[in-house]
Amino acid sequence: MMEKVSLETRQHFIATDLFSLADQLLPFLQSCHPQAWEQRGKHVRKSEWTLRQTVAHLVSACEYYLLTLQCALQHETLTIQGFSQRKDLAPLNAQEILRRQHLQPAELIAALHQALVNTATLAQQATEDQLCCSVVVPVFNRSVSVIELLEMQLVHPGIVHASQVAVPANKEPLWKCYEQDYMHRMLDRFFRLMTLIYWPERGGAIHTTIQFLVAGPAGGQWYLSITPSGCDFSAGKVPGPQVTLWAANADTLCQFFTGQLALPQAILGRKLLLWGNLIFARKMSNLFSPI
Repeated sequence: MMEKVSLETRQHFIATDLFSLADQLLPFLQSCHPQAWEQRGKHVRKSEWTLRQTVAHLVSACEYYLLTLQCALQHETLTIQGFSQRKDLAPLNAQEILRRQHLQPAELIAALHQALVNTATLAQQATEDQLCCSVVVPVFNRSVSVIELLEMQLVHPGIVHASQVAVPANKEPLWKCYEQDYMHRMLDRFFRLMTLIYWPERGGAIHTTIQFLVAGPAGGQWYLSITPSGCDFSAGKVPGPQVTLWAANADTLCQFFTGQLALPQAILGRKLLLWGNLIFARKMSNLFSPI
């Protein structure tokens, strides 16, 4: 189980992990064959972007998060025309990918690396008061603190799209390179992300808890608590959860979360086990979706 850490320790790990992610992504993407950049990945639920489009999206998102963070530290709010609510995300993504279609892979890689390094430097230098500043990001269901947004800058390229940039190039997902403690921290951050992209409007009057049990060296125990007002997460076990999901290891859970592994296939292969309120479990993907 991940122990409660101080704000200073959390800040240290965020900065260190951001520098590490930037340094891992750089050679990972540079080694992709030129033809791979026009290949599409595999997604069990929907059509997939090409590698070029995925990296363009990562550049867009990382630069947006960085600008938002820089504005927050100056007590300013970043405003983007046409992006004021969650339903605006899909057209914004398409627009920003199109805006970068002229960039060569080397230029996209350099821009992504620079945005991550600049974010890591910001994380290092932020004061305690700045880390606690509130930030409004339209894609999330509530305002977040600066330190929470720093964590999302890690988990978005490091988990959410880590397989998407690997499959077109016939590579293993980026998370396969993570050390045990690093992977555990990334899972913890991913569960925080889940609370931010939960849709209270879709959940309605639901009161429920979802337990996640992840085996293996980087695993742990986490649970989500859902109420009509939103969603929270904690490390550990909760008594009497309505749904329990067991994963054989962190890799399996990440594949499932990122749409690279279908639930029936995973259950048949005994990579995932699911028990409890299965009717509710089938609704989960709709409740925890960025769009």
